[in-house]
Amino acid sequence: MAEELFPEHDGFLVTARKWRPGQFDDVTSQEFITKTLRNAIKNNRISHAYLFSGPRGVGKTTVARLLAKSLNCTDRQPNGEPCNKCDSCREITNDNRNHPDVFEIDGASNRNIEDVRELKEKVKYGPVRSKYKIFIIDEVHMLTGASFNALLKTLEEPPPYVVFIFATTSPEKVPLTILGRCQKFDFKRLTIDEISSRLKFIAGEEKIKVDNESLFFIAKKGDGSMRDAQGLFDMSAAYCDNDISFEKLKSFFNLAQSDVYFTISDLVKIKDAKGLLNYFDSLMDKGYDMQIFLDGLTEHYRNLLIVCSTGSAELIIESESVKQKYSENISKFTQLEIINSLKLILQTEYTFKYSSNQRTLIEALLVELIKFTDTRDISQILEELKELGSGSYTGGSKNTGTIQSASRVSTPLKNETKVQVTYEQSAPKQAAGKTEPVSILQAVNENPAPAVNFESAEGDLNTHWLSIKDQIKTERKWVYSIIKDTTFEQDEKRNLLIRVDDTSFELIDGYRDYLAGKISKYFGQSLSVGLVKSSEFISSHSGTHYEESETHQPEEFEAGESRKAAQPDNFDKIRSILIKDFHGKEINTKDIN
Repeated sequence: MAEELFPEHDGFLVTARKWRPGQFDDVTSQEFITKTLRNAIKNNRISHAYLFSGPRGVGKTTVARLLAKSLNCTDRQPNGEPCNKCDSCREITNDNRNHPDVFEIDGASNRNIEDVRELKEKVKYGPVRSKYKIFIIDEVHMLTGASFNALLKTLEEPPPYVVFIFATTSPEKVPLTILGRCQKFDFKRLTIDEISSRLKFIAGEEKIKVDNESLFFIAKKGDGSMRDAQGLFDMSAAYCDNDISFEKLKSFFNLAQSDVYFTISDLVKIKDAKGLLNYFDSLMDKGYDMQIFLDGLTEHYRNLLIVCSTGSAELIIESESVKQKYSENISKFTQLEIINSLKLILQTEYTFKYSSNQRTLIEALLVELIKFTDTRDISQILEELKELGSGSYTGGSKNTGTIQSASRVSTPLKNETKVQVTYEQSAPKQAAGKTEPVSILQAVNENPAPAVNFESAEGDLNTHWLSIKDQIKTERKWVYSIIKDTTFEQDEKRNLLIRVDDTSFELIDGYRDYLAGKISKYFGQSLSVGLVKSSEFISSHSGTHYEESETHQPEEFEAGESRKAAQPDNFDKIRSILIKDFHGKEINTKDIN
């Protein structure tokens, strides 16, 4: 009677419903789950509760219906598959509108405790005409906490004729007390090949022409969901009049081809801001959607990162022709450039939906991407600075001024660490009419300030040190912050010494070349400067003199006796450590004998 009043609709049925799998074997990419359920049905090992979790459109509700059909099928096949011919199977296939013992409930709209109490009343009574009374609750995570608690006891010890099947896209929102009472099956996302293969089969059955590139695009656009991909397939077939081609789809979805993003990245690489903005303006005139453009740009730089990191295009999800283009662009970008650019794009993507002027935001992004061109790693920059400090830097321009950093040629006693730095200002004059490349140091030394006479300044070095620190403050505030409490003095040997706090010694030690250069430039001559911890500094007024072994030897010393004499041998080092740190006492060997 119900079939006569509500017959099946004879008109168009969407692909997702028309081609819903009717057997376990028809389910795509969930073989582990379907095989487990079939074996459980064959061996009569039916659980009282199942939980199907996974992304949208991967077959959770479909498998739940197949399980319900198979459990109540009156003519079930030996392998556990439903017959799809008996009244029970046909009623469940017909969207489960007429079956008296199978209840499909939407958890989002039946989430309150009153709905659960009504469900518990139905559980009390046995099935009308089938073996099992089955409750399929979709999006079960939407139930309230009170509803879960009300269902808990029934779920733990239901009558033998009741089977619960829960489906959810957010299993983490389901209480652990519910999860512990269910057999949990995790459905996986479908791959592009699996979706396109299924769509190709459906297109053949429906007599719809479609090329491989269109299938790849629709499957990729489905994002792992068969239902979403089938919906796009229906739209494409309607627009293309059952003759789907990628050229038609590009205009229908207003897609930016891969060539668009390659052009964008090429313009960024050559730092053509004008051409980049003009090209983006032409894309907007064609009606490109800015959100889709930004998503495509993110994916493009992600693909560049994968190709640059692995040296291969195998891991990117694109057609073979596009993969070839990425392979040809491996050497154009460094990994650091791509990472920095991708971070900037992702930050823009986060603020894009909240922006009231989205076009300006993207234009600013494109111009800012140019800044990350030729980005170098900090370790590379530090290495170049090290070479610059040692006078061996050859970064494409001739160095006319050099900073030489002498190594610590001696190991002072009392753990007094000193650094000697020589600053030279020699710069050959350029011939008239010729322009030579200007190095960094040469540019700094052009139009220097009048130098202070060092001989007249020796009596009041700290006053001049304040002036030097003021210059440093305008150039490098960070350096100034760590040297502001230092003093500049001279010992009785006329050695120039910067006295620093013990806690700041390591930080200041990293800028020793810079400080020596500033001091030498201020006084207009090459000076040797030492760096000493405050706690171990020996004042010129203390009446204590440095031992000869404690003073720095000039950098010009050759390796030989002079340098060797300045260094205590290992025995002396060990002896001093034992006496100083371990409170050892020196014993005369004659007393032992």
